[in-house]
Amino acid sequence: MASSSASNSHIPLELTLNILHHLPVKSLVRFLCISKQWRHLISSQDFIKKHLKLSIESNRDCGIILRHFDDSDFLRFLFAPLFDNNQFGNAVEIHSALQLHILHHCDGLVCLSDEKDEVAIWNPLIRKYRKLPRELVEKPSGFEHCTRAFAFGYDPQNDDYKVLRVVEFYNAKRHLTEFEVKAYSLKAQSWKKVEEQWPDKKLSLNPGSASLNGAVHWLVDAPQSKIESLIAFDLATEKFRFYKAPDQPDDEERVFPALEVLGRYLCYSVLVNHNDTTYHEVWLMKEYGVESSWTQIYRIGQGEVPGIFAYRPLMFSKNGKEVLLEEAREHYMNLVWYDMENKTGQRVENRSFPCGFTASICTGSLLLLDGDNVIDPRNEIPSEGLNLLVEALYELMFEL
Repeated sequence: MASSSASNSHIPLELTLNILHHLPVKSLVRFLCISKQWRHLISSQDFIKKHLKLSIESNRDCGIILRHFDDSDFLRFLFAPLFDNNQFGNAVEIHSALQLHILHHCDGLVCLSDEKDEVAIWNPLIRKYRKLPRELVEKPSGFEHCTRAFAFGYDPQNDDYKVLRVVEFYNAKRHLTEFEVKAYSLKAQSWKKVEEQWPDKKLSLNPGSASLNGAVHWLVDAPQSKIESLIAFDLATEKFRFYKAPDQPDDEERVFPALEVLGRYLCYSVLVNHNDTTYHEVWLMKEYGVESSWTQIYRIGQGEVPGIFAYRPLMFSKNGKEVLLEEAREHYMNLVWYDMENKTGQRVENRSFPCGFTASICTGSLLLLDGDNVIDPRNEIPSEGLNLLVEALYELMFEL
């Protein structure tokens, strides 16, 4: 092979960009050290958006984040990449300066928080994060602070990522409930009070949320209705709206409902008790905002998959025929690939996974390159980095 500088000079910029857009985040972070020109190119917003768009569309550069406590009760995070054959690579520890819990994820960014309302937005694959300024809770006179819920999502209209905080207050003597809603903008780097009032003060919050189509969603309990409702908050217009969950037959009892995002669809999962039989059902809203488009994509009966009967859908396989389930146990977790057509499950075997963990999906993203720098120094490009780059470019040229 010719010298690295000569080889690099013969690669047209357009072709180089096309190849770089298809490289994993780990490689691109290393290539930031090659030159100022490369850093400027990879750090540009146009490049970051195009790279993220291709990652989401192709489901490449995808994996899972495992959160667990070690023997000294220290919170650790690990990342395991997903390969085309539904196998996960070795789980590698992500060195984070943050001892916070994962709340939500969107476009490769993870929203973290703790019991003291400290919040941060973290890109685990590039080891960068932004801590949000603390925002005081404005408690009404005579009310107690009961619960709070966070949500995190993308506002495409304003090209902004936002955190929504909803705090519920309760007056026990008068049986009254009040809510405070505030939103944080990563672009403006500030909190603001949302003037739109929480739609029904009799509704109680479900802590889980899902982000899709420029809105964040919660399941809420309506005392006068048997069917759960979904409340959506549009991050651009700052308006609330309601959707009904899938219809429930009169002879069914539903417990532990939850919202997820699965394959770019709003996903409703629930345990169903019917005639002394229990099922785990998963529904997708095939046309966003249309309640009649709820479609049941699978129903798991007891004994169909290994382990106990408590699952959370995480992601589709790359061929779309299987879904990855998180199986909750008392002291540890398992992951199971469930074949929706054959109705069979296969447990994920990976010796690098810790015994106790919770899992979150992570898409490769370069967002927050301008954030606080906590990049692991072991990821710095070696002295032969330019030669490695040219070799990678030539290999990918023949693959594309």
